[in-house]
Parts: sequence; structure tokens; C-alpha cells
Amino acid sequence: MLLASLSGLVFAAIVSSADIAAAIRNSPNANAWLKQNAESVASLASFESQRNTTAYNGSCCYGVLQMNTANIEAFANMTPEVYRQQSLQQQVNAWSKLTTAALNSSAVTNLLALGTFDGRPVDGHLVLACVQLGTGNCQRMINSGRCSGFADSNGTTICSMADRIGGTSPGGSAGGGTGGNWTPTAGNIADGFKQASGQDMGRVKEQIQMLTVAMGTLIAASAVLGLFKRYSRGQMSVWLVKRHVVQAAILVSFIVLLATIV
Repeated sequence: MLLASLSGLVFAAIVSSADIAAAIRNSPNANAWLKQNAESVASLASFESQRNTTAYNGSCCYGVLQMNTANIEAFANMTPEVYRQQSLQQQVNAWSKLTTAALNSSAVTNLLALGTFDGRPVDGHLVLACVQLGTGNCQRMINSGRCSGFADSNGTTICSMADRIGGTSPGGSAGGGTGGNWTPTAGNIADGFKQASGQDMGRVKEQIQMLTVAMGTLIAASAVLGLFKRYSRGQMSVWLVKRHVVQAAILVSFIVLLATIV
């Protein structure tokens, strides 16, 4: 009787941050971006489960990186209770498979394309939090234009999770813990954008600039054509036409300058 009762128990298995980072790097399902930011994933696990592979939050999510029931069934092909008893590497492999797929979502692409969001840089911590709290919820936040645009049942926003991953509290300073002081470079963000969207960030920026200039020029040309039509009908003087043409030229020059520096 006692043995039957004990067989249903799940004993806590606390792992170290270094173990989690190593499991990410060793996972065949983790892409280059996840492996590069393995310490940040370890910091996320500290926040999500206190690095406990058997953790259950009481409502939806299980394991060291708190996967929900649907994702466990889809990416680990097992029940949550069986998943809780898997090794750290097995849990990380399932989570990495889910997260690598999510990093290719339009929500991540849209977030990276912003560069900054609600007054803060779009760094690796924010991208990781975006994926962890759900790309659909992340898009809701993006659509709102504010960090407060989405919060889970515990009041955790994507931005506050990013702060915790990075070892800071909102408005606070860097704290301790593995991965707490990781700061992505511009290259990290550009590489992440290319990985998520399949396009080079610099090239996309050039295309946006060219489109902006073309639209501005087209609008100005249309306005000038309208002026000459009015002039040909005797509705405007030569002086007034020249004045508006100069204004249109200045507007086009301003648009070109603005597109260049943005």
C-alpha cells in the first residue's frame, strides 16, 4: 500500500543554472540563437520554476521551463505527469523544439522590427519573454503599443518577465544570477531578425527608405501636376505656381533626408 502511494509521487529535482545552459547548448532542437543565449534561458528557468524539473504551477504548466499541457502533448508526445519525471535534457529538448518554432512567428518578427518598444530596446530578454508568454499574447502587447497591453493571471507582463530574465526589476539595476548581466549587441538583434524573418534587417530598412522616398515623390509630383493644370486654365499666376513648386521640392528633400537618418 505504501509502495503504491509512493509510486505516484514526483520528487523535486533541482538543477543548477549551469546545467540548464549546458542542456540548451546540447539540445538538437535549439537553434543558434537559443544556444548563444543559453544563460538567459537558465535565468528564465530560475524565474519560472526555481530550476525545478518537477515543478507545477497549479493551473497549466509543468517542468523546469513551464510548458503547458497542449504544448507538452504536441512537442513531447506525453502526458504532463510523465513529462515532470523526464530528465532535464529531455524537458529542454521539448521546450527548445517549441521555442525554436515560435522564434519564427510573425509576433517575434514584428517585435524585432520595432527596434524599441514602449521606451525600451528590443533585446534578447524581451524576445525570450515574448515567446515564453505566448506569441499571440506578445502580438496583443505589440498592437497596444504598451508593456501593459498583456499580463498573465499573475499580473506578469512580457516586459516585467524580460526584466527578471535580465536580472533587473522595472526601473532597477542589474542583479545577480547566471545570465543576469547579458547584454545583446546590435549584431545579436540583427541576427535574430534574420533568423526569425529570413531577411536581412539592413536590407529591409533600405526597402522601407526607398518606399518612403518614392511615395513622397509621387505625392509631390501629383501636387505639382495639379498646379500646372490650374495654371493652364488661368486659375493661378506664374508666381504662385513657382512658389508651390519650390515648396514641393523642399518637401521631397525633407522626406529624403528623414528616410536617410531613420
